[in-house]
Amino acid sequence: MPYVRVSLMRPRPGEEERVRDLIDRLVGFFSSQPGYLTGYRLEPVEPDGYMGRIGVWDTAEQADKAAQEDFDLALRSQMNMSVAEHLEYSFHGTAPNA
Repeated sequence: MPYVRVSLMRPRPGEEERVRDLIDRLVGFFSSQPGYLTGYRLEPVEPDGYMGRIGVWDTAEQADKAAQEDFDLALRSQMNMSVAEHLEYSFHGTAPNA
């Protein structure tokens, strides 16, 4: 059962491009980590919607290990300065009953 992590955020005014770049760098870093299956940067459809990222991992432990790497911690620290609101959600992915 895959582990799914979703991060949603609202950039501070004028910080949208910086946040996009940081998200892309995080997704790129995760793609090289053990257990990472796929991920995306999320762009808002609504004008005041959230930006974010989604990552799908084999296990929660692999996602947590990657989240504790120095590169990840440094980028998330930079991101914290550029966002006004940041929400994190985790899920177990299950295939629909066929």
